[in-house]
Amino acid sequence: MEYRVNNISYKYTPDGKEVLKNVSFSIEKGKVTAIVGPSGCGKSTLVEIFSGVIPKLISNGVLEGSFDMPEKTFVSVVSQTPENQLFGYGVEDAIAFGMENLGLPQEEISERMEYVLDLLNLQYLRNRSVANLSGGQRQSVCIASVLAMNPDILIMDEPVSSLDPGGKAMVQGILKQLSVNGDTTVLVDNNLVWSAGIVDHVIGLLDGEVVFDGSRDDFFRDFELQERLGVILPQEVEIYRELSRRFEGLELFYTVEEAQEQIGRLLKGKCASASRQERSGDETGGAEPPVITVHNLAKTFSDGFHALIDVNANLPEGKVIAVLGQNGSGKTTFVKHLNGLYKPTEGDVRYRGASIVSKTVAQISRNIILVFQHPEHMLFEETVERELTFCARMQQVEFSPEQITQVLSHYHLEQERETFPLNLSMGQKHMLTILSVLFSSADVIILDEPTLGMDGFLVKDLEGLIGSLREAGKTVIMISHEIPLVFRTVDAAVILNAGEKIFEGSRKELAERSDIFDQIGIAMPPVVRLSRSLGLDEICYTVEDFTEQIGRKLAGKEGEE
Repeated sequence: MEYRVNNISYKYTPDGKEVLKNVSFSIEKGKVTAIVGPSGCGKSTLVEIFSGVIPKLISNGVLEGSFDMPEKTFVSVVSQTPENQLFGYGVEDAIAFGMENLGLPQEEISERMEYVLDLLNLQYLRNRSVANLSGGQRQSVCIASVLAMNPDILIMDEPVSSLDPGGKAMVQGILKQLSVNGDTTVLVDNNLVWSAGIVDHVIGLLDGEVVFDGSRDDFFRDFELQERLGVILPQEVEIYRELSRRFEGLELFYTVEEAQEQIGRLLKGKCASASRQERSGDETGGAEPPVITVHNLAKTFSDGFHALIDVNANLPEGKVIAVLGQNGSGKTTFVKHLNGLYKPTEGDVRYRGASIVSKTVAQISRNIILVFQHPEHMLFEETVERELTFCARMQQVEFSPEQITQVLSHYHLEQERETFPLNLSMGQKHMLTILSVLFSSADVIILDEPTLGMDGFLVKDLEGLIGSLREAGKTVIMISHEIPLVFRTVDAAVILNAGEKIFEGSRKELAERSDIFDQIGIAMPPVVRLSRSLGLDEICYTVEDFTEQIGRKLAGKEGEE
């Protein structure tokens, strides 16, 4: 059985441009289909058509074609912004809301409630206020609320963007089981890192048109198309792509274990000494004077939850520092104390030695500024250009028209200069909020899950932006669950677990602490793990470094022979 997308075209206004152009493909029942493509390619518009938002709620556009499915097929969507989908004060209220609207009897609601709370390991949250949950916890509750309605077609729009790796693995397992049960899932997500093991079918969109319709393996072998679509791939697949361009005989692999077997065969089992020399210049976090110091920081919310417990940290100036941990570990609570949004229950936060606890957010923002996890919380203006200059105008920081044009052009927003910011794609909105702090007076920039909604092109731009901020002497503090990105960009890290600090140190020290990663249930990047298991001369943090190391190792073997 198939659900059929038939020649769908769409314009948001009669005289607007076509966002979707004659889109056709099939969704096979019981399979997981991934729809991928760069920001602005039409993915989210397609979700709105699948769910009936277009044309039932957004009715002023022009829709042609159809989404054909049997009568009474129930379609439900997990939104990329969970706050827009959670109703009620508490977690139980939020999960029950959809079931109550379906008119289910109370006994069945209770049974389904227990089922999804157990399925997603959320029993410990059932009596918590939704407002006090972390972003990842809210996303989990959102997924639970949709699964509780037992849809025929589950559509998930970037469903795990705020989840830690453990949460992503859990959702992956749930979707795999749903597929075994004959349920149908459509993933609308340009990040295939978490879902590569369960996806059966890939649809590629570019400029509103279907440019790929085939199996996962065929897609992963099409290097040129991957790059055109800006898809974020598992690092193992990136390693395969780069190595297979230089060396013959490799088969496609998805896991570290498969990569180790394939590359080990390539190296003919001749491993070098396990001793390694780290690259010079990998600075330690403690070598630099701190720009922010945190002393005995504690935070207890009104519902009695202890979010932070006696946290001490020194954040070095002019460096990129990651704040890592599982969902609910206290990461966002921690950084909200740095910019004054939260006041500590106990302890102190100091900027350049002076306490900021008694200062207002506006006062602190002249030195320390936070870019929120969800960009809608930071968009106030009527045009992209005015949004870009919002911080500067509020702080009376001078800027020139040439600077504005340069930034808009460099980050591919020049054509959107007069666009209403909320009409941008999620990735573009997020990039815009980050760019807006470039013209502020702050020298400490905090990024909370900055890759949310971004395709591979925007993530590459983000990496370049973080590097330029570091070069300019700014301090960047970044919360992220994208661990390969963390190891590519940071100098140091702080790790929280259940509100307590369990690690603080440099990237080099972080790479040596597999025990810490085991403790928090997060895997180190494949390149770091493979560097060790294959006995490379250096710990690698990027695919490029890893490929170069393998190349040198093979060249050395050829010289020996």
